[in-house]
Amino acid sequence: MSIRDIKARARRDLHNGMKVAASFYETPAAVPRPVSVRVHTKFNQQEGDLKGTNLNFAEKEAEKPKLLFFREEVAMPPRNGLVIISLTEGYRLGQADPPDGLSIKVHVTVMKPEEIAAMPNLVLPEDL
Repeated sequence: MSIRDIKARARRDLHNGMKVAASFYETPAAVPRPVSVRVHTKFNQQEGDLKGTNLNFAEKEAEKPKLLFFREEVAMPPRNGLVIISLTEGYRLGQADPPDGLSIKVHVTVMKPEEIAAMPNLVLPEDL
C-alpha cells in the first residue's frame, strides 16, 4: 500500500466520521438529492495588534465557511446551488476550489433561517 493509498483511506475515514446529511439543490428551484458534506466554519478573531508587533494589523480576521464534498457524490458543485442541513442551517454555494483528490471544497454563504423556511421546494435531509 502506497502513501497515497494510506492518505486517501485516512481522508475517507475522516469524512465518514465527520460528515452530516444534507439536501443538495443544484439550483434553488431543483429537486433536492441526498448528499453528505463536512462543514468547516472555523472563525479566527484577533483583538488589537498581534502580540509583539506594532504594525496595526486588522482587529478582526474571519474565515468564510466552506463545505467539503466527496467527488463521488458531487463531481463539481455548481455556483448558487444550495445545501440544507436543517431548518436553521443552510448554505448557498460560491466558488469551488480545484478538486483535491477525493474531495472538493466550496466557499459558501450562510443562509438565514427565514430564507430556508421560505423555500417552496424545501425537503430536509431526513425526508429524502
